[in-house]
Amino acid sequence: MPRISVIIPTYNCAPYLTESLESILAQTFRDFDIVVIDDGSTDHTWAVLARYAGVATIVRAPHGGLSAARNAGLAAAHGEWIAFHDADDVALPDRLAFQLDFLRAHPAYEAVFCNGEPMDGAPPERRSVIPPAIVRRCLNRRLTAVELFAGYPVYFQGALVPRRAFEAAGPFDPSLRVQPDIEYGYRLFARCAATFVDRAVFRYRWHDTNNSGDRLGGRQDIARILERLLVQDTEAVRAVGRRRVRARLARHYYRIARQRAALGDTPEARAAIRQAAALRPLDPRYQLLRLWAGA
Repeated sequence: MPRISVIIPTYNCAPYLTESLESILAQTFRDFDIVVIDDGSTDHTWAVLARYAGVATIVRAPHGGLSAARNAGLAAAHGEWIAFHDADDVALPDRLAFQLDFLRAHPAYEAVFCNGEPMDGAPPERRSVIPPAIVRRCLNRRLTAVELFAGYPVYFQGALVPRRAFEAAGPFDPSLRVQPDIEYGYRLFARCAATFVDRAVFRYRWHDTNNSGDRLGGRQDIARILERLLVQDTEAVRAVGRRRVRARLARHYYRIARQRAALGDTPEARAAIRQAAALRPLDPRYQLLRLWAGA
């Protein structure tokens, strides 16, 4: 049984896949296996993967999105530790070695999340994947719902997590197409002592097909996550504050309404305004907009 399973979901990433896989094969830590989930790619991904049939477990699945591919990878993996890796990113050579050594040296933590370096198309002012202001809030402490709510972005391609923690937290939610990591972070951090270390272990590629580029889809996902917190996660809401969660959710519905209106989708824009106003009944801005929405 390998010590670490590296899981690589891929969908139409053929131009980047060879460099990505080679960066894993070049790891200084050697006790690992690779599981690649081809999420129904329609480009020449399968031809690229055929060259790695002898060194990786390759699973071909119908297109179900990132979360479904990750779940398939977890089902096929055998390692004690899980390291996700994105098919368009590049792992730095000592990623696995550094993270495993860190956890051995810090037994109070079960999982570690690290920073990344921007590459290919990143804004010139962006020196790291996780900005310094967020780094300062999260550095060398246990990650909780408070850090997530304050803006900590969960990058699983920069994490090493014990398999048992994923089993405890359950599967990724395939219905969240843009922001599944944030929702999973709330579940994982409640069950696993994870920390953040400001050290780059991967290089993040900016390009037009990044999931994070779907701003409307991302806001809709976050609204669903916050709605779910209010109903299902009393501990997280208590830690953050119910009023703050409701205010954040109202702002997301307001921004969803603006984006829907810009797209000419007036019924959905009005529905989002009504949801924002219901969450903030004493806020005059939302109540005036509610009149426009016809409620």
